[in-house]
Amino acid sequence: MTHKRILLILALVFAFIYSAGLTARTDDATKPINIKADSAEINDATGISVYRGAVKITQGSMQLTGEKVVLETANKKVQKIIAEGSLSTFEQTTDDGRVVYAEAEKMVYNIIGNKVVLTKNAKLTEAGNTFTSDRIVFYTDKEIVSAGSSTGNDRVNITIFPETTKKETPQDLSNNHNAN
Repeated sequence: MTHKRILLILALVFAFIYSAGLTARTDDATKPINIKADSAEINDATGISVYRGAVKITQGSMQLTGEKVVLETANKKVQKIIAEGSLSTFEQTTDDGRVVYAEAEKMVYNIIGNKVVLTKNAKLTEAGNTFTSDRIVFYTDKEIVSAGSSTGNDRVNITIFPETTKKETPQDLSNNHNAN
């Protein structure tokens, strides 16, 4: 497979993130993509690329990590990205300075449905507001989040800060409380 073809696949991977609008920085899509992993296996015939071992993918302010990251393509367009391991993470700064952070043992992004599913120890944080649950689903095009246990045994935990304190982090609030 040619270097140009690999770059095309990678460009398509990140194009879906930035077209979604929820977490995108306007200029991130123009930044170079960097992938670091212990190993890479790219199969043109199946459209599946597998990266293993402390995988770290960056482009501008966006960073995705996982022990294993799988890219599934069809007709040279990325259809799905799966990141998994002890803790996979996604982080990006928006144009207005908000940081969106997600972590889970498994993340699945279905591009066609603009749907991200976080499972096992899932956490989604934006502007200090946090969702934690066994399973979190968010739709990047509609900015809709749903959370709940896949087994019905775990509860959802949501922390929402008032508008005036959204810029403070839970650590800031803890430090302020301890100072009193």
